[in-house]
Amino acid sequence: MALNSTQIRTLGPYHLLEQVGRGGMATVFRAFHPEQERYVAIKVMSPGMAGEGQFSKRFRREAEVVMRLKHPHIVSVEGFGEEDGFVYLVMPLLKVGSLTDRLAKGALTPLEGARIMAQISDALQFAHDQGVVHRDVKPSNILMDETGNALLSDFGLAQIHDASVSLTGSALLGTPAYMSPEQARGETVDARSDQYSLGVILYQLSTGRLPFEADTPMAVLMKHINEPLPPARMKSP
Repeated sequence: MALNSTQIRTLGPYHLLEQVGRGGMATVFRAFHPEQERYVAIKVMSPGMAGEGQFSKRFRREAEVVMRLKHPHIVSVEGFGEEDGFVYLVMPLLKVGSLTDRLAKGALTPLEGARIMAQISDALQFAHDQGVVHRDVKPSNILMDETGNALLSDFGLAQIHDASVSLTGSALLGTPAYMSPEQARGETVDARSDQYSLGVILYQLSTGRLPFEADTPMAVLMKHINEPLPPARMKSP
């Protein structure tokens, strides 16, 4: 079910003003904190998912860990909460687009691509050092600020390495075009899966094409699992 600001007008101290984004797991709103007199982005998780006990536990654990990821190229999480069956994250409201938006305008220069790869590689290494695996590294989760710098966003699918709480589930999380073979097989993933996804982005930035394309998401997954990576020069001599 899609959420809108007529269904939920406030969450905690925040007044929801308008929807600014929506995905399969969450809806994002522009919101206002009256006492602090500032605007923020509120990411509200799907009610159906939030009502599932395992998801709620995973969400709280991930939110606590992601809040500690303070890095210049990671979109910070400032807070989180749960109210009237809704769980939500609080993030800064950024006037930015995504790498997907940038690619739609044309190919990147080698300098642009190198800067983005360096910044996101550094952000991922920092997250991995904290025991956080992103699990959904893709261009739409890489935000671009007005100066062309990249910020990694949406750790909502992150897998937290914590032996005291099992956060693994049977659901397949991620995006087929950028998914590692082990993630496509539903196996436990680690930092190397994020590195594979970042490698797919590098391939795309370098050639203008994805390494594997097919008519259905499942067909793409099967190619990641079974086929060797096509040499980049085959896609862009």
